[in-house]
Amino acid sequence: MVNAIFDATSASPAPLYGLVLTGGRSTRMGQDKSLLVYHGKPQREHLTDLLRPYCAEVWWSVNPDQVATVTDPAQRYVVDAFAVNSPLNGILSAFRQNPSVAWLVVACDMPRLTSLTLDALVAGRNPAKVATTFYDSDGQAPEPLLAIYEPAIGPVLQQRLAEGVISPRKILMENDSQVLTAPDVRELLNVNDPDARARWQS
Repeated sequence: MVNAIFDATSASPAPLYGLVLTGGRSTRMGQDKSLLVYHGKPQREHLTDLLRPYCAEVWWSVNPDQVATVTDPAQRYVVDAFAVNSPLNGILSAFRQNPSVAWLVVACDMPRLTSLTLDALVAGRNPAKVATTFYDSDGQAPEPLLAIYEPAIGPVLQQRLAEGVISPRKILMENDSQVLTAPDVRELLNVNDPDARARWQS
């Protein structure tokens, strides 16, 4: 087991940056999930607006094919830097960009997410742990795609990737994470395919 240690008596909590994960290939949906409109604007823009009250900066995690779609020169983004098909790519790329901040990571396919859940996540943040997250929608394991990753976990993620582990959930489970109960677990549900999207919009 890999453990990262944070000495809460020696440092203030790291600044909190937002990271909207948009770089997945969206193969099941058949189109870029970050560009789908659920709340009057593309989902990546909606989530950016949700994160702004909590974060000093909000970045998008994009794959190389998405760079051309970022047309706002003021929008910060980080391009996937690792040859791995996993959300871990975006998270690690963000730490490569800035290893000294905590990243509040949100997947672009959570259209139900509201400030109710973000309030609870930020209020429950424990900088002495490597991450703070919720139990997932099944209530069994930590949810890695709505979580605050502290700087201490950056080297852990890098080491586990080098060892062939690409699941951020597995890494959270094997390390000292703060896991909370979500105020409304429905907000953690993913919309990954057209049928799920149709059910959400019905």
